[in-house]
Amino acid sequence: MAALLRLIARHPVAAFMLIALAAGFLTAAIRPIAEADVLPFDLPLDGFLGGVFGVGLGAFLVTGALAGRPGVVDLARRSLRWRVPVRWYLVALFTVPVGATVISLAIYGVQALTSPPNGWPRALAEVLAVFLLQLVLFQLTEEIGFTGFLQHHWQDRYHPMKLTLYVALLWAVWHVPDHFAEEGWGVEALISAPVIFVIEFVSLFFARALFVWFYNVTWFSVLLVAIFHASFDGAINELADDVVPARTLRDF
Repeated sequence: MAALLRLIARHPVAAFMLIALAAGFLTAAIRPIAEADVLPFDLPLDGFLGGVFGVGLGAFLVTGALAGRPGVVDLARRSLRWRVPVRWYLVALFTVPVGATVISLAIYGVQALTSPPNGWPRALAEVLAVFLLQLVLFQLTEEIGFTGFLQHHWQDRYHPMKLTLYVALLWAVWHVPDHFAEEGWGVEALISAPVIFVIEFVSLFFARALFVWFYNVTWFSVLLVAIFHASFDGAINELADDVVPARTLRDF
């Protein structure tokens, strides 16, 4: 065990990605998990399990091997750091949904908005529910790994642009199992995987650039980055369906 811990401490990033990818590919390969429909709003069970046991747990395991108990305590504190100015909560919560809606209105006019079929209270309640589920089940553990561990580990080593590039690249690699969970393991899925990876990397690069900046201005709050991330996903998944037509919002 001591030899394994020393090996992890010498290669922390490789160890973290190995744990994260192992959990991701395992849950994607077990079809009853990949095809399970047990979470509300069609949220993926494999993504939840892969995030918790791969990224979240992996981050704490590698941090423990690298920095011992003090490092684990520090990661836990940064993961739940909530005492930041209110303005940063407003930025995290409303930048993406408000910005996307304004852009849609500017391009398409008032027809960009639709009246939700079940009424505004229900539509907004569903947006809030998806946001909370995304935050608790997915984004917090994902950002514990990719912001709290990986980005923080490289924080003082690289220029912000290089940091963004490297973290986004590994973040995109970690998303590869999601493609196979959705498409299966056939030849078509294998052929399309590199194209999906490139598209994923480009989109994640711009998201990570925002998260690198946001992590610093919120005094290393992983929680605030996760809220920002969950706001984005909640807006795309629910706001696009119920309030702003998918053809407009999903263009951004």
